[in-house]
Amino acid sequence: MEKKRTRAEELGITRKKILDTARDLFMEKGYRAVSTREIAKIAKITQPALYHHFEDKESLYIEVVRELTQNIQVEMHPILQMNKVKEEQLHDMLMMLIEEHPTNILLMIHDILNEMKPENQYLLYKLWQQTYLKPFQDFFERLESAGELRTGVSAETAARYCLSTISPLFSGKGSFGQKQTTTEQIDELINLMMFGLCKKEV
Repeated sequence: MEKKRTRAEELGITRKKILDTARDLFMEKGYRAVSTREIAKIAKITQPALYHHFEDKESLYIEVVRELTQNIQVEMHPILQMNKVKEEQLHDMLMMLIEEHPTNILLMIHDILNEMKPENQYLLYKLWQQTYLKPFQDFFERLESAGELRTGVSAETAARYCLSTISPLFSGKGSFGQKQTTTEQIDELINLMMFGLCKKEV
């Protein structure tokens, strides 16, 4: 006979169900377009049950982002430790982000800046900075130290530009009928980021 779950186990299962459902909805539609009623309905629980675990929609969103960023950090760390050619390492970093992150990063930033309370904006921005900006800034700082970045371009500027450039590739959107695979598009963007569009006069 199957052992009956304890109340703590049941609560843990319900909490995970809420977080999984909320993550899928928030990342697909954005913060404003999702209601706790919709989350509860899809998770097949009551709204009071949802509010037992999370005070409001904003606190639920914060926990979704916290969980998501923790997972991204775990996946990103070993890639940063690899000793690869810079183009290959950047390719691996960007591919991991696109494959593991369920939404357009710019949509996530928009929600943080426009929908959250000021104190939560700061908390979420620090999570974003640590998870997304810092790894790419560290990558470009190594290039900067080696004298490989163009004069006047900082590692932070390069990191921010890199993240904004890949934004249309999330969830397969923004490809505008291109027949290239995601990895081919990434390689093309890396080539353009590293070597530019125009011939350099000699």
